[in-house]
Amino acid sequence: MTTKSMTMKLCTYMGAIAGTMMFVGIWPVAHMFPPLDPSMPAAEAAAYYRSHQIGILAGAILIASSSVLFFPFLAAIATFMKKIEGPIAPLTWAFVMVVAFGFVTLFFAGLIFTAAAYRLDRPDAVVSALSDIAFLLFVMPAVPAFVQKLLTGFVILGDRRAQPILPRWLGYMNLWTGVLLLPGLAIGLFKTGPFAWNGALAFWLPAVVFGIWFNLMIVAMLGAIKRDALGGE
Repeated sequence: MTTKSMTMKLCTYMGAIAGTMMFVGIWPVAHMFPPLDPSMPAAEAAAYYRSHQIGILAGAILIASSSVLFFPFLAAIATFMKKIEGPIAPLTWAFVMVVAFGFVTLFFAGLIFTAAAYRLDRPDAVVSALSDIAFLLFVMPAVPAFVQKLLTGFVILGDRRAQPILPRWLGYMNLWTGVLLLPGLAIGLFKTGPFAWNGALAFWLPAVVFGIWFNLMIVAMLGAIKRDALGGE
């Protein structure tokens, strides 16, 4: 295996590490999965943060750290896209800019979870407001995710090689994933029901779809690296 292939493999595995850190941070450590009920009164939300302070602070560290580790994984995706598009690669560069914009919200979500739990003597309304901002940052960036998946899907499906760099089914999966993530855009309009930030359409559907997309991307990328699909790139 060449040095470049090893680097690509490492970047791909960094994605797996990042995904694991994010999930562990938000669920068993911070106990924020699923998200707190958006209709929860401020006093109740603040009491939750006070009773789970250490877990939330530790989980927030994992969430913020995972956001940085996602970037090598996304860089590996961009490398595949650049190989497919060739020297003139506008969709690849658009992808790079969109993911830089979209994934930074995860870092800020971790910071704001930290701020919400950091001081136990803050007024309930302040803790609740910080919690709202953190969950909005965590769930709402549906449009950047939608555009990112569309760009990836279009590039993969545009590969006219006899043996595509990445399989065509992965292109279709990216397109459908982008569409199914869009309900998260509506969470600012609802506090209850399927479009609330803990609802079936705005949270659970995107969470499941993202998990499937994420794991299948890793499998497909590792397969392409194994057969040296990038060649001399």
